[in-house]
Amino acid sequence: MNETFNVKDALKEKSDELKRSLGLQLGHPVSQGDLSEEEWLAFLNGFLPKRYAASKGFVFDSTGGTSEQIDVIIYDPLHSPLIMKTRNGEKYVTAESVYAVFEVKQDANKDHIEYANEKIQSVLDLKRTSRGMISAGASVPARSLTPIIGGLLTTRSESKPETIEKNMLSCPNVDIVCAAEDGTFHKCEGEVQASNGDEAVFSFFYLLLDELFKLGTVAAIDIRDYADLSLESFEIAR
Repeated sequence: MNETFNVKDALKEKSDELKRSLGLQLGHPVSQGDLSEEEWLAFLNGFLPKRYAASKGFVFDSTGGTSEQIDVIIYDPLHSPLIMKTRNGEKYVTAESVYAVFEVKQDANKDHIEYANEKIQSVLDLKRTSRGMISAGASVPARSLTPIIGGLLTTRSESKPETIEKNMLSCPNVDIVCAAEDGTFHKCEGEVQASNGDEAVFSFFYLLLDELFKLGTVAAIDIRDYADLSLESFEIAR
């Protein structure tokens, strides 16, 4: 007889695995930034549907603009061209392919929320193209650009929940803060909703999936703009 599947137990296992990797259940949170980045990336890639991928790296556009280095980029791996990877595992992702960007720090506090806000802005400043396409034999016009989710992922929070909420409201690019030990905070329509510490990772799991679902699919990239930037002897007709 098959055992009854319990989604809450399955999620708790994933949550406990992340907390162990961050050192929370051992009493000594990891101190190396790169290590916690890798653990968050492993966690995200372990539950996101295959239409999404998470990587550290840079975002670039068809004008030659490049973002600052981003700890976590969630992007479309299925239809995204021109993704280059460095020996350090960092990827260069086209601006049109990005769904969400997160910074990773040990603590959620005012300075780190403001820092994440600036990093996210370096992505939002890039140019994103959109192009019409053929679907089921019919021409479909270019769709409007989807918002890019921005946030901060941390091991714990140095601040009280009301302070985190205040800092998020003053940073327009920060939509989500997840402190794995203390709570998940989500800004929506000028208000911030917070979970308790026990449900921080659960809340982030469901919240991120719901926000990605609401975005739908990123707009089709206009590869001709990238060709114009890169080619000197050849031009793709428009």
